[in-house]
Amino acid sequence: PAGMQRVEVDSARIEAFARYLAAAGSVQPFHFCGTAPGQPLPPRDAPGVLEAFFFATAHQFGFWYEADGRYREPMIARLEGVALKGSDYLFRCVTRAWEQHADFFAPAHLATLDDAAWARLFADDGGRNPLPMWEDNREIIRGYTDWFLREATTPQAVVEQANQAARPLEAFLRRAGTIPGYAEDPLQKKLQLLAVILENRPEHFLRVTDPESYAPIIDYHLQRSALRTGLVVIHDKALRRRVVARRLVSAAEEDEVRRATFDAIRRLCRQSGKSVAAVDWFFFTNRRRCPEMTAPNCPACPVQVLCARQVDLFQPVFRTTAY
Repeated sequence: PAGMQRVEVDSARIEAFARYLAAAGSVQPFHFCGTAPGQPLPPRDAPGVLEAFFFATAHQFGFWYEADGRYREPMIARLEGVALKGSDYLFRCVTRAWEQHADFFAPAHLATLDDAAWARLFADDGGRNPLPMWEDNREIIRGYTDWFLREATTPQAVVEQANQAARPLEAFLRRAGTIPGYAEDPLQKKLQLLAVILENRPEHFLRVTDPESYAPIIDYHLQRSALRTGLVVIHDKALRRRVVARRLVSAAEEDEVRRATFDAIRRLCRQSGKSVAAVDWFFFTNRRRCPEMTAPNCPACPVQVLCARQVDLFQPVFRTTAY
């Protein structure tokens, strides 16, 4: 119909999901902390952990392969005998390096390494670096390291300065938002995720007194969830066909879907009273019931009765370092 947006938030479904989230005691933030050797995330109260998270979160993007202009499959690789997917693989690589050298991710140490050493950091059990966008990862490492050396600062100093501000989260987002790896995304997915990690780790590195400064963390899992649940509706038939077929979309089309998802999650947080961190973790864990390559396990889903069950939909397939 005339005047209808190509991509739109479903307000009624937002309200229904917000009522569920508000009443669900299990919808809580994650602690981002490992509790045993061999886990993807480092344990609490150890030197070098803050620096490791600063580095790792800048590389939380692009964990999928494409072929012939379409999404082919998610990135899964074996590390220490275990098949790990995307984010878990990357975090385990970083944690493994940190276990061997606590200061590995200090910018001064990163500056002593060459491209081959950076590639080895992410090598799987066969010695291959499986990251699908390695050239972009390498450019981010170079820019990230140069930024800290040029600014004569460290990740810890950036956080400490933010904690001294009247609005610590706002100050952190402003300063850390200029670091290569975090500066490129207007919706700040990786930057917001880093802030959530630093606040919710047991050490509470970032002491947030202004939670209203948080914004939704919009990656491809969340876009897929928003479209399948019906929180976001694609009215444009041609775009919908491309999303169902898992074909690459244009930057403008991706932006439409991602910004609608951003708006939907922001409204969901406000109406439910749940934090960005809690809502993000709910959808991130629910992705296991609504995965990329196999049929969704709808009976196991806590929001099945609220869901539109548009299970043929996918996330917009689009190459970016933002998520």
